[in-house]
Amino acid sequence: MDFQFGLYLLNSVLKPCIKLIPDYWQLTEHIIKMKLFIWTFLLFTNITIAQTNEKFLTDSLTKELTELSNKNSIVGFSVAIVNQNRILYAKGFGYSNKEKKILYTKNTVQSIASISKTLSGVALMKAQEMGLLNLDDDINKYLPFKIVNPYFPSSKITIRNLATHSSGLKDSRNYSKTMIVKDFYSLPKKTKKYLSNNWCRKCEDNKDIPMIDFIENIYSSQGNWYKKRHFLLEPTGTKYHYTNNNTTITAHIIERVSGEKYSYFIKNHITKPLKMTSSNWVFEDSKFKDVSTLYANDIPMPEMHDITYPDGSFTTNVIDFGNYLSTMISGYSGKTNILNAESYKEMMTQQINAEFESGIFWEVDSKSIGHSGEHAGTSTYAYFDKENLIGYILFGNTTDTAEIQDDENEIIRVLKKYSSE
Repeated sequence: MDFQFGLYLLNSVLKPCIKLIPDYWQLTEHIIKMKLFIWTFLLFTNITIAQTNEKFLTDSLTKELTELSNKNSIVGFSVAIVNQNRILYAKGFGYSNKEKKILYTKNTVQSIASISKTLSGVALMKAQEMGLLNLDDDINKYLPFKIVNPYFPSSKITIRNLATHSSGLKDSRNYSKTMIVKDFYSLPKKTKKYLSNNWCRKCEDNKDIPMIDFIENIYSSQGNWYKKRHFLLEPTGTKYHYTNNNTTITAHIIERVSGEKYSYFIKNHITKPLKMTSSNWVFEDSKFKDVSTLYANDIPMPEMHDITYPDGSFTTNVIDFGNYLSTMISGYSGKTNILNAESYKEMMTQQINAEFESGIFWEVDSKSIGHSGEHAGTSTYAYFDKENLIGYILFGNTTDTAEIQDDENEIIRVLKKYSSE
């Protein structure tokens, strides 16, 4: 009886089920293939839509900037929009040399003025990571002469004070002595007059001297240009006062503790690791083909360099600097790259006093982080939004026109609009 029942189960139940197994797997395979097809289709569609949307935004942005370029007073400029991963948009407009009709492109190199100071911030944090210094060290620990505020002789000036423009130092009228103009006497009379009246008083008298000697002349009580008015009447750390020479002093300290020339330290720890091959300093022997002429009030500026080069003489283009800013945004978001995440956090956090809106050589307010710059024929901006982690760059080769501020604000308005989309 049991044997017969077993045969019944085998013939009436198990065999039909076994026969169905291949059909089941075929059905399952068919469903899987259909799902893969649908997923692939949706992915391709989404990518296509994204690419179409990105192209639309790119074309629309280019159109708006072209229209602004055609009507504003800026001879030539380049822009970039970046996030923490890459450059989203980069393009040049106008002319890098209007006399020769050479176009300004995304690869055009020019000096970027005070945005150069952000490199000092990164260099300081790297030096601190290497154990070479501490931001709260007294600067006189590293200088070959003493810098003392005569109104507060017992007040210590720290490296952090330099980096947050709370040192109590002022640039003074002697700051214009930093500009060394090549072949000054052979320049057109109009150019010489404009330079001397607007950017460097008696440019022809300026002598190229070592960077640290320039600082000693201004702030050492034994210096040739020393005056008490080169110092604030407020104690160190209590007032924000933007001073270019804070960066120069910082650069010298980095040279002392590292044993390297400041420009080499920047190259070894910033530009080389980030493959910034179109970046250098004005005074260095750079052989870039696409270098912009600079225009101040429509007058081409001559070749020049600054003794205090760390505060504003870095030369680059929006591609190199876009990758640099992207790296900075990534660091701010918590990633470790050329600096540790902890260093980025300190560098881009408001220091000393929230009213100063200053990190370590970076401008830090409630919404954005970055820096701007202006020098003879150079006007630049580089900022990123703290919330959406998208930044913009504007490098212009023009200053001193009546409309320049409005023209730049219009470009920045457009860049911000597309950065938020």
